[in-house]
Amino acid sequence: MYTNIIFTIFGNDKSQFTIAENLAAKGHTVRLCCVDTITDNMSRFKVFLDWKQALVGCDVIILPLPVSRDGLTLSYTGETVYLKDILTLASKSGCKFILGGLFPSSVSEILWDNASLIDYYKSENLQLKNALPSAEGALMIAMEHTDRVIEGMQVLIGGLGRIGKRLSDIMKKLGADITVAARRDESLREAQMNGYKTIRIEKDELFQDISKERFDVIFNTVPHLIFSKKVIDKIEGNPIYIEIASAPYGVDLCAAREKGIEVIFAPSIPGKYAPDTAGKYIFETITDILDERGIIL
Repeated sequence: MYTNIIFTIFGNDKSQFTIAENLAAKGHTVRLCCVDTITDNMSRFKVFLDWKQALVGCDVIILPLPVSRDGLTLSYTGETVYLKDILTLASKSGCKFILGGLFPSSVSEILWDNASLIDYYKSENLQLKNALPSAEGALMIAMEHTDRVIEGMQVLIGGLGRIGKRLSDIMKKLGADITVAARRDESLREAQMNGYKTIRIEKDELFQDISKERFDVIFNTVPHLIFSKKVIDKIEGNPIYIEIASAPYGVDLCAAREKGIEVIFAPSIPGKYAPDTAGKYIFETITDILDERGIIL
């Protein structure tokens, strides 16, 4: 077991503080930077007003999930910090590992000069864990934006992956009438076996006519355009659309707005609706990643 590894954690997201607390509890030095407010519960950490100083002599840098929303600057910071500046300075400071979630493609190299760049969100285990808080958070968003109970609600779920399965299971237990849109035959069969109606997705678009149903809520977990203008024009009623998928998303936003459909983008649901749990999951994933590289926390 390694003692007193120096971690520098960027970001003001609550899940980052949970990561920091777990690392400090293991006896490691934790530096925080780019936080909005310094509070009493940060006394066990070293808080840096100048993030560049926080990199001097640090062993591991932990960036948020997602690392960046625009591909250039860091997410969850009280100031504008360019990701490339962090990476360049980190490699010069002797940092060994830079960990973050969903690195933009522009910095996807395995090595950034002398520092190993690792995307912890590529962990299958983390994505499986995140499916539950993602599904529960999506349910909360639906309840916040509708004026009725879940029981009897007409729900369309795009995709039957990790989140889609969790979400459909929760909604079913609450009495929702569920339709699943999926591409693969095995996913469609699984949905039918669970008692759901199904719609086939083919060539990145809903294949069957969805005008047969009037949906109250549409959840999408597919990061491809399946709700095209042609599909949206066939949608009856005035459902709310909740986008859980990452970019490039699954909806023609202009067409949805023209139709009067409310589109709610819901990125990083675990960190917003269950930040303590999300931080715990990321800490566990980081522990596994470093363990694989010979650093046992």
